[in-house]
Amino acid sequence: MNEINAQPVLVAKEIYKTYQDGNQSTEVLHGVDFEVNAGEAVAIVGSSGSGKSTLLHILGGLDEANKGTVSIDGQAIDGLSSKQLAGLRNQKLGFIYQFHHLLGEFSAIENVAMPLLIAGMAKKTAMQKAQALLERVGLGHRLKHRPSELSGGERQRTAIARALVNEPSLVLADEPTGNLDSQSTESIYQLILELNRDLNTAFVVVTHDLALAAKFARQAYMQDGNFVSKGE
Repeated sequence: MNEINAQPVLVAKEIYKTYQDGNQSTEVLHGVDFEVNAGEAVAIVGSSGSGKSTLLHILGGLDEANKGTVSIDGQAIDGLSSKQLAGLRNQKLGFIYQFHHLLGEFSAIENVAMPLLIAGMAKKTAMQKAQALLERVGLGHRLKHRPSELSGGERQRTAIARALVNEPSLVLADEPTGNLDSQSTESIYQLILELNRDLNTAFVVVTHDLALAAKFARQAYMQDGNFVSKGE
């Protein structure tokens, strides 16, 4: 197992989130506190409606809390402009979604290289890095294939490579195997844990699957908008 640096890569304090629908308001998160250290692999578990996906989106700056603070690598993301937030996400964070969100008109290697190109890296260097990472996740033979030509498991491996290509401090994953068969699901989770160990990248994975969550070094359980256990 990799040694975990005691320095937090993610700190969230007193996170509240309420959604308004006409005259009706629904409080989804109730003062959530959460920390993740560098190199940790944490599974957030909870039933549908527990608030786990909402929390993940706020941690990644994809949604805004009504109250509370989130810091990534010591930098508060609250109050950042859209441009500043996009830059931080590009440099510090990787995202893996239930639906891979690959760009259909581009090949696997082009999809993986995209964050590097957005960051201003030269195309040749970006493509070399993307190829190396696709080879690392077992897709060296599928570099030129578009998403429609890949299996579900291959698409998700491509999405994982894209999330890691900028060497982020933290990867956030929302039900990353929710649409895969059991064999592909097991393969993806083993890959995530292997990359966590080998690259010392912190992973926070939201899942409803207790058996898969048990593979992680730490499990945090959410219920009714807050943690009932953070596995600390």
